[in-house]
Amino acid sequence: MSYHVAQNGTQLGVLSEQDIVNRLASGQLSNEDLFWTDGMADWQPLGAKFRAPSAFPPPSPAVPASINPYAAPASNVLRASTSRDSLELATRLSRLGSAMLENFIFGLCAVPLIFSGVLEGSASSPQPPEVNMALVGLSGLLILGLIIYQLVLLATRGQSLGKRLIGIRIVTHPDGENPGGVKTILLRAFVPGIIGAIPFLGGIFSLADVLSIFREDRRCLHDLIAGTQVVKGQPPQ
Repeated sequence: MSYHVAQNGTQLGVLSEQDIVNRLASGQLSNEDLFWTDGMADWQPLGAKFRAPSAFPPPSPAVPASINPYAAPASNVLRASTSRDSLELATRLSRLGSAMLENFIFGLCAVPLIFSGVLEGSASSPQPPEVNMALVGLSGLLILGLIIYQLVLLATRGQSLGKRLIGIRIVTHPDGENPGGVKTILLRAFVPGIIGAIPFLGGIFSLADVLSIFREDRRCLHDLIAGTQVVKGQPPQ
């Protein structure tokens, strides 16, 4: 297996496991140098996977613990990160839970609308039209307010309401930055929604989108379209 390796802010290229072990043994690399490969959420120190023999003590380059200066393989330098620790991917269960929670909340907003239909269909105690209109209007306002709140959360925090309550968030792949509204709303939600509305093809796409959560990196098709991933934790303040 091959890995992208970076040292002192410079990417050294793609090295095999044996090359990395040999360079650790010769002192050309240290446990504090970073590596990355497909399926990893972020760069990690070599010491997390490889160990230099004790006969060759590794150098200790001074890298601030709060800074991650390394970009994905396609880039040269990454903007300062809030933590050098690796991002932890959100579990499949937490992502399912957030979606179910959002559907439940939207369902609660629709309760007045459902109740108005029950009252209108009741022959024993019919209600004035004004009551039904008020209930329909209340549901409409609740749903509209929830949609606006969702859009604001996605654009500013990379979270829907369900994700915020569960404690997970959307970030860019692989650098873990706030994706902003274009990626979270337009590319991640609107574009897949348009594709999903296409007869026959949309059904296949939607099924493949759901099943792709079982990829090793847990990125669904809408994540691949938007260049995002879902990780644990609230966004940094």
